[in-house]
Amino acid sequence: MKAIEIQTDNEEILGAFKKLAKAFKVDFLEKDLAESKLNPSPSNDPYFENPKNLAEIEAGIIDEKEGRVVKLDRHERKKLLHS
Repeated sequence: MKAIEIQTDNEEILGAFKKLAKAFKVDFLEKDLAESKLNPSPSNDPYFENPKNLAEIEAGIIDEKEGRVVKLDRHERKKLLHS
């Protein structure tokens, strides 16, 4: 099974897609994205609703930009994690 996501605030376009889905007897789900503006995840993963998690991500981005990150290749990671 596959899904298609359409994002628009144009009611005419939404109506056309609803009619098309009904004509082909295809299930569709409609949700208001305005409710989830605080969550940056397209799937609204609750992990991203926790301010501590977002702070950790932002701190990691800053660390990477300022050169405080050591990048390991796959073999180095495996060696480090299996020691």
